Amino acid sequence: MTYNDIVILIPCHSLDDFPTELDEKEAESLLNAFAVAWHPELLASTRVIPSWHRSDEPPQFLADRLLLVPKTSEDWLPYGWIEEAEANGAIVVSGKIQRDEYTAAALAPLHSTDEAPEADAAETGPASAVEISSELVADFYALGFCYIQLELLTRCMHHFSSLDEATIQREAIAAADAALANDEEAARAHLKACFEVLLENRERFYPIDCYLIDLCLVAPEWANDSLQAAIADEQPLNLLITAQDLETVAEQNPELISVLKKSCENLETEVIGGEQEEIATPVIAVESLIWQLQAGTETIREISGRAPTTWARRRFGLASLLPMLLHRSGFHSALHLVLDDGVYPDYEQSKIHWEGADGTILDAYSRIPMSAEGAASYLRFPQRMAESMEEDQVGALMFARWPEVKSPFYQDLKRIHRYAPVLGSFVLLNDFFQNTESSGRHSSYDAREYLSPFLSQLVAMRKPDPLSRFIDYFHRHDEFTAGRWFQTVAQAIYGKPIQEEALCKLEEQIEHAHPDAEEATIQAASEALTGFHEAGVSQLSEIILQGADPAQPGVLLLNSLSYNRRVVVDLPDFPHEPEARDYIKATQFDEQRKKAVVEIPGAGFVWLQPGKSPAPTVKSNVPIAEPLLLRNEFFEVHIHEETGGIAQIKEYGRKPNRLSQQLAYRFPYQRNIPRPDPLGDWDEKTPYAAIRGVQAELTCAGPGMGEIVTTGELYDQVSGNALATFRQTFQLWRGRPILDLKIELNAQVKPEGNPWDHYYASRFAWGDSTASLTRSLLESAHAFQGERFEGPHYFEIAEGEERVTILNHGLPFHRKTGPRMLDSMLVVEGESRWEFQFSIALNQNFPMQLARNVMVPAGQFSSPAGPPRMGDQGWLFHVSTSNVQITRVMDLKQHESNGARSRNGFAVRLLETEGVHRSIKLRCFKTPVSARQRDFHGKTVVELPIEEDAVLVEMSLYEIAEIEIFFEESH
Repeated sequence: MTYNDIVILIPCHSLDDFPTELDEKEAESLLNAFAVAWHPELLASTRVIPSWHRSDEPPQFLADRLLLVPKTSEDWLPYGWIEEAEANGAIVVSGKIQRDEYTAAALAPLHSTDEAPEADAAETGPASAVEISSELVADFYALGFCYIQLELLTRCMHHFSSLDEATIQREAIAAADAALANDEEAARAHLKACFEVLLENRERFYPIDCYLIDLCLVAPEWANDSLQAAIADEQPLNLLITAQDLETVAEQNPELISVLKKSCENLETEVIGGEQEEIATPVIAVESLIWQLQAGTETIREISGRAPTTWARRRFGLASLLPMLLHRSGFHSALHLVLDDGVYPDYEQSKIHWEGADGTILDAYSRIPMSAEGAASYLRFPQRMAESMEEDQVGALMFARWPEVKSPFYQDLKRIHRYAPVLGSFVLLNDFFQNTESSGRHSSYDAREYLSPFLSQLVAMRKPDPLSRFIDYFHRHDEFTAGRWFQTVAQAIYGKPIQEEALCKLEEQIEHAHPDAEEATIQAASEALTGFHEAGVSQLSEIILQGADPAQPGVLLLNSLSYNRRVVVDLPDFPHEPEARDYIKATQFDEQRKKAVVEIPGAGFVWLQPGKSPAPTVKSNVPIAEPLLLRNEFFEVHIHEETGGIAQIKEYGRKPNRLSQQLAYRFPYQRNIPRPDPLGDWDEKTPYAAIRGVQAELTCAGPGMGEIVTTGELYDQVSGNALATFRQTFQLWRGRPILDLKIELNAQVKPEGNPWDHYYASRFAWGDSTASLTRSLLESAHAFQGERFEGPHYFEIAEGEERVTILNHGLPFHRKTGPRMLDSMLVVEGESRWEFQFSIALNQNFPMQLARNVMVPAGQFSSPAGPPRMGDQGWLFHVSTSNVQITRVMDLKQHESNGARSRNGFAVRLLETEGVHRSIKLRCFKTPVSARQRDFHGKTVVELPIEEDAVLVEMSLYEIAEIEIFFEESH
C-alpha cells in the first residue's frame, strides 16, 4: 500500500501551546514522532511533507493516512477513536517511544505484500525495504526534528511562520527519491537545500548568528572510546576537566591525548577549566587558589598544547575575587554557573561582564546548561533559545554532557549543524567570547550572594571531620607559609634563586593536601612538613646573627608577617624574665609557665636576652584577674556564673556590653520547655539545650596574665539527660588587646543529620541589631547576609566606630540565628575533634592581620650568640599601610624589555585585605633602582616609580599584585 498523508497528533490545541514540561518518556515519544515522519520511504510514498493535528479533535478523513500518536497524546483522543480510524483505512501508530519502534510500525504496511493485518505485517518487518544508509536516514530524521524546532522557535519569538513549504516539500521529496535510488550525493544536496530554506526562515526573525556550546564533562573513568570519537568528530567540542584528571588520562591513555592534542591544534577542541584540582573554594587560603590556577594552566598547556582561556568548574567554586585572579592568570572568560550545588546569583545571560570585587571585568557565560541526554531538554529548547535571543546580546545555549550521549536529539543538532546553522552554530568557548559582540550588562556580584554546599555535602557523604579538616588545612598551610617566608627571604638576601626545586616540591605536596584530600595525601604532606618551619627559622636567624657577640645567649624572634604583631612566646630556658625592652609588653614567670608578650616589627626580628636576676615585682592598683573577671588596659571580661561563658566584654567607663558568649547544643527541631510562673505556667519554644553545674576557677592572677577556667554540662531540659560536659579557658594578657578562649567538649550525645540544624556551637550575642557584619573570605573582608555564611579567619561586628572581632582559627561555617546572635559551629555529624580555639579583640582596625597573627606561628631561635650586630630589633621588608600585606617572596620572571638578560632582584606578592584603595610605599633591605608590576605569567602590568628607598604602588581594593624589585648589578 501507499500513504496519502502523514499526520502527527499533538497533545495541545496548536503549536502555540506546545507542551514543554513532560517526563522523559513522553518527551522522547513526542519528538521522535516528528523525526520519524520524515523518513525517506514515507516521504516518497506520500509525496507531501508531514503535518500535525490536535489530538482532541482528530482528522475526519482517514483512508490511507498514517497517523502517529505520541504517548502523551493518547489521553487526548476520543474514546474508541483508534479502532474507528483503523476500521476506516488509517494506519495508527501509537504507544511507541523509540525511533526504531516508530519506524518499524510505520513502514510495515508499505512493505506488506498482502492485506494482512498490521500486526502480522509488523512481524515480518521491513524485509522488503529498500536498503538506505542509516546515516542518510538519520539526516532525514534531523530534518524533521529541525522543522518542528524551528516552527516552535518562531512562535516563541512571537512571529508568524512564513516558511516556504512548497520549496521544502519539493526538495524533501527529491531527497527521498534520491535516497531510494541509492544516490546519496544527490539526496544530501537536496537535504542541504531544505536546511538552507529553514535557515532563511530563521533569519527573518533573528538575522544574526546564534550559538550552541557543547560542554563535555570528563573524568578519568570516562576517558574511553566515546570521548575519543567525540574529539575526532571535527565539530567544536569544549572539554571540562581538571588538570589532575587530565594528567591521569595522559598516563592511562596516551593515544587519546595524541588525538586531543591534534584536535586542539586544529582548533576543533578546547580544554576549559584551569585548576589543578577543584578544591573547596572559597573556604581556603587565597595562595592555594593562585597555586591551583598556575599549576593547572601549566599542566593543561603541556598536555593539550594550548593553555586554557576559559575558566570553569563542575564543583561549586565561585567567589567575588575570581575575575581578578583569573584575569591575571591568563583567562579572558569564565562560566559563571554551577553544575553542582550551592547558592550564587543565577541571573541568566549568554554573555555578561562579570565584575569582581576589585573592579576587574571578565566576560562570562551565565545561562544554566541544558542536559544533552534528556529528551525533556529538547522540548524546552525553543523556549530557552527564544529567551536568549530576546534577552541576550548574543543568542546562545549550552548543552552539558558526559562523553557518551545516547540521545538521538543531540545527534540531530550535530547533523543540522553540518548542513546549516539553523538552530545555532556549534562553537568553541574561546571563539564565542572572542568573536561575538560584548554584552552591555555589567554584573557586579557581592560576596554575600554566594554560599558553598561543602558542609552539607561532606556530612551527606559521611566524610570524617567535616569541620576540623579545615582547621587542620589552615594549620598546615600557615606553618608552611611561615617556613617558606624565612627560607625565601634568606635566599633573597644572598641573591640566590628563591624557588628551589625542593621548595616547589614541598609546596605541591602541601597544596595537594587541601581539605578534601585523601588521608594518605594529607599524612604524606604533614610528614614532609616536619622540621620545615624550624629549618627556615634557623637559616634566616644565622644570617641575621652573623658576627654577633658569642658571650650573650638569648632568643631571636622572627616575624613572617609584614606588619607589627604582638605574640605570646614560651621561654622555658630563661631562668628569669628577659631584660626589659620597649618591645616586651608583659611577662608571666611562675611555677607553671615562663612566657612573655613581645611586639615584633613587620617582616622583622627582635632579640630577647635573659635577665640576670628576677625582675622586680611591679604592683598594680588594678589586678589583671579576680574571680569571674579578667581585665587589662584595653577592656575587661566578665565571666557568667550560670553559663560558664562570657557575660560581657566591655571597655572602661560607662560603656555598654560589646559581646557575650556561651556554648550551645542545637536540636534539629523546636521543643516546648515548661516554665513555671506565679501567674501561670507557660512553654518556652527553643531548639537549644541548657547549661547546668557551672564551676569557675581563677587559675592565674598575674602579674602579666590572667586566666579563668569554667566547667559545666550541657543537658536536655525535657528529659534531663546530659548531652556533653565542657571546659572553657579564658586567658588575657597585659599589653595585648586579645582575649584567648580554649574550648574542650566531652560529648555523650553526638549530632546527626543536617549539619546546619543539628550541632554543637559557640554562641555569640551582641547588643545592636543594626550592627554591620563582616567576615573573611579568601583572606579579605566581605559583608554577609542571610542565616548561613562562611568565614574561616574571622567575623566582625561593627557598631559605628566600635568593633568586635571574633577570630575563629580556621572554623569556617557559621549560622546567624537572630538579629543579634550567631552560632560558630564546632561539632556536626562525623566530627571527631573536641578542642577548639577562639580569640576576641576589641577596636582593632585590621581584622585579617589579627587573624593571621593568632594563626601563623612566629619564628623562635635559641642562640648562644647575640644580639645581632644591627641592633636588638629591625625589619627586612616594610609596607606603609596595614591593610596591605606581603604574602610571599618569589623569583623574577622573564621581562620582555630585557630579553634573556638576567637581572638582580626578586619579586613579592601583595594582598589588600580591607576593600580600600591605598597608595603604598614598599621598602626592603636594599635600595631598589627600578620596579614593575607583573601579572601571574610575568607580563608587565605597569612600570613603578621609585621614591628614595621605596617602591610606590597603587593598590586597588582587594587587589593581589606581584611586584618585581630590581637592584644594582653586583660586580
